[in-house]
Amino acid sequence: MDQQMIKTALTILAEAPALINNFGLGPNIKAPTMGGDVWWNDIASSRGWRVQRNTLTGHCRILDYLNYRQAWGSEQAIMVFFQKLLDGRCD
Repeated sequence: MDQQMIKTALTILAEAPALINNFGLGPNIKAPTMGGDVWWNDIASSRGWRVQRNTLTGHCRILDYLNYRQAWGSEQAIMVFFQKLLDGRCD
């Protein structure tokens, strides 16, 4: 994806955050984060994994114990993926 496409997508989500609930998991690049001290709230955690919800858009993400983003998407899709991860059913 080019930067303009990403900027356009983020602008649309910022203007209509309910859209995030209409899709499941987003395409993910495992990337380091700062742990979510500003725009994120923890909504679930287990064994070093955390699920966080963005306070502006409402989308969620899963962080590992090193604060690397492992997945992101709608809350429903993230919680299903989180349970699979905890059950050992994910790669």
